[in-house]
Amino acid sequence: MKTALFRAVPIREWVSVVALPLLAFASVNAWAVDAAGVIAESARAKVTVADYQAEIDKLPPAARAEFAANHLRLTQFLDTLYTSSAMAADARKSGLDRDPVLSRQIAIQVDRMLATARYAQLDAEAAAAFDKAIAAYTARAQEMYATTKSKYAVAEQVRAAHILVFPRGNDADTQKRVEEIRAKAVAGADFNALAREYSDDPSAKSNGGELGFFEAKMMDPAFAATAFAMKTKGEISAPVKSAFGWHIILFEDRRPAGYKTFDEVKPQILAEMRQRAIDENRAANTRAIFSDPTLKVNNDLIEQIYTEGAATTHTLQTAPPPKP
Repeated sequence: MKTALFRAVPIREWVSVVALPLLAFASVNAWAVDAAGVIAESARAKVTVADYQAEIDKLPPAARAEFAANHLRLTQFLDTLYTSSAMAADARKSGLDRDPVLSRQIAIQVDRMLATARYAQLDAEAAAAFDKAIAAYTARAQEMYATTKSKYAVAEQVRAAHILVFPRGNDADTQKRVEEIRAKAVAGADFNALAREYSDDPSAKSNGGELGFFEAKMMDPAFAATAFAMKTKGEISAPVKSAFGWHIILFEDRRPAGYKTFDEVKPQILAEMRQRAIDENRAANTRAIFSDPTLKVNNDLIEQIYTEGAATTHTLQTAPPPKP
């Protein structure tokens, strides 16, 4: 963008000029636009496509296109990016970049960014090594499954549908309504259709009262006791009162207690092993830093810093409050 155009157009407006090409390449994450392209510049500062790319790359890959596709967020982001560039230029001009404390703080921030990048690199390397040896890890996962099978125990489960009726008036009136609905179900009316018409469970409109498979501990005790006592598919319970209201239960199926199969839990076990390999690799690299034979620690200096800090804190805590 030409300097003259930038000066003439407020930043909130000039962003709309560059937003479309940015959206075009950000949405596919291909960065087809020339990285050296200048988004905006003035005599004070400049923002290029490369600047935008470097900042947006801090986001998770899946979030980058979504971020750029939001015009308001993109506008605010570019606004902030240019403002930071301009203010930094002013800071250099005023000599702030030569301030010894600030220079040291900047250097530390650079170190932290590089350290973060190095950890990410180490994580990627550990993950790649794990994936390369996936056959060996799968065999190890099978051994772990066999020795810790109790960890994957599954309680008995029942699959059922229900019709819920909230109390209306006195108990007799409610029970009469429940019995009328149950009579229709027992007479052969479609249970799911009855649930959609009569159930006070909001989800019944979409699922016809279907609850899927569930364990007893997942349900109200009275409801669970009735559902798990039923034996025959298609059996319809007598009205059951729970903490939520009255239920009519349709028994559909049962799964006995048992264990998840290895194939069911393999993704979970391998994911845990993969993360453990990454964490252990990080820990090993951190230990190597502190076990470096050339490392020297000035404990006397640390104690001096501590002593002075403690004395300063004590002085501040015991000093009389300032006069109003």
